[in-house]
Amino acid sequence: MMEKKLLALGSNGKLIVKSVSGKELSLSSNFSTSQGGKAVVFLLVDCSASMQGEGIKQAKQGTLDFSRTAIKKGYLVGLIKFDSSAELLCEPTARFPLISSKIEEFTAAGDTNLTEALRIVCQKLIGKQGYRGVVVATDGYPNESSSALEIAEEMKKDKIEILAISTPEADQDFLSRLVSRKDLNLRMRENQFKEGLNLMAGKLPFKALGHSKQDGF
Repeated sequence: MMEKKLLALGSNGKLIVKSVSGKELSLSSNFSTSQGGKAVVFLLVDCSASMQGEGIKQAKQGTLDFSRTAIKKGYLVGLIKFDSSAELLCEPTARFPLISSKIEEFTAAGDTNLTEALRIVCQKLIGKQGYRGVVVATDGYPNESSSALEIAEEMKKDKIEILAISTPEADQDFLSRLVSRKDLNLRMRENQFKEGLNLMAGKLPFKALGHSKQDGF
């Protein structure tokens, strides 16, 4: 059985990993030190007109579940909605009630300006240390696919992981090029958006501070 490890401050005042027996270990790459010691994931939610009705309802419910799971795994969660423009609803946080209150601002209208949403994330995450992930939830076609892909490539070069959950009606060719790996584009039916966001939370790697596969999270 793998020995339990705890996060602590070393004699030099820096973060270390300490075993139960007292042995001090270096902070490995399995632990993120971005955003005050937490791994960060941004959820970008399509709130365009095509999401009216069941789609926006599923998006709200799924975002709640996704955020709850990600926070339990040790992540800070940021939230952006996009339609004809994009809006940062919530900076990365572990405060679930804050995220829950911001989800109420989801309304379906307008176009699909994913480029602007990606630009906001890029400004927030480029150059930061530790695990950084972006999850795009959409059911349609972006207004400007070429500009969105340009920003996505910049993020991927900086080791920011891009995942997507989509409906079959979405631009699958575009999404296959947007994500970091093709298996990170999860296709679901509109009435399964909530379920898909739950599954996507499970795809987040175990790199949050103090968490690993061996810890059982």
